[in-house]
Amino acid sequence: MAPVEASRPPEPDPFAVSDAKIDAVLEEASGDSREAIRTVLRDLAVMAADADAASSRGFLRGRFSEGRRRPRVVDKT
Repeated sequence: MAPVEASRPPEPDPFAVSDAKIDAVLEEASGDSREAIRTVLRDLAVMAADADAASSRGFLRGRFSEGRRRPRVVDKT
C-alpha cells in the first residue's frame, strides 16, 4: 500500500474579499447593488488601462536595444 500523506490545510486565497469590504462598497453606492457593481467594474477597467499603458510594447515583443538585452551565453560543450 502507498503511504498516506498528511493533509495540509488549504492555503488562504490572496484575493479573498471580506464581507466588511463588500459592505463598504455597497454603503458607498448608497445600497444600490447595480451602482456598486458598476463602480467596481469601472475601477477594474481603469486599473487594466493603467497597467496596459505602463507596459513597454517593445519590451513585450522582444524589440529592445542590444545594449538592454541580457548577454547571450553560448555553451561551448
